[in-house]
Amino acid sequence: MTLRSSLAAHAGSMREPDPDAARRIAARGWHDRGFVAIDPAWLTSWVDQQQLIILAEKVHGKRKPSG
Repeated sequence: MTLRSSLAAHAGSMREPDPDAARRIAARGWHDRGFVAIDPAWLTSWVDQQQLIILAEKVHGKRKPSG
């Protein structure tokens, strides 16, 4: 007899985030659709990170504080 949980349907979405997969999906969005999604942590230069934040705030407004 096999027992099946009502949560089994959600098991696939309960994994730890995969940063490499996120970056691949972001790259595909850029190449296929011209859609830009960049995690500031992907940028190694503080200047590049700040430029990204400035552009994001220009387009979307300032982020609400987390917490």
